[in-house]
Amino acid sequence: MSEHAKELEPKIRKIQERISNMTTENQSDRLLQIIHKPGWTTLREVQFVQASLDSIGYHLEGVERAHRALVAIADQIGRS
Repeated sequence: MSEHAKELEPKIRKIQERISNMTTENQSDRLLQIIHKPGWTTLREVQFVQASLDSIGYHLEGVERAHRALVAIADQIGRS
């Protein structure tokens, strides 16, 4: 394994671990339980949570695009 690969591998593994943790922590299930409680919140608070969810979604879309681009570029570099 090259020195560069040794440098990059821990960062790649950490990102992989963080993404995996997001899907296994069941935070979304917890949030779904909370919002279904009677009288949970007001219209303004719902709008705030909706904006927060939209923001998280946009960030995740950006992360997905960046990750796909990184893999594609790294693959092309490896072929040259």
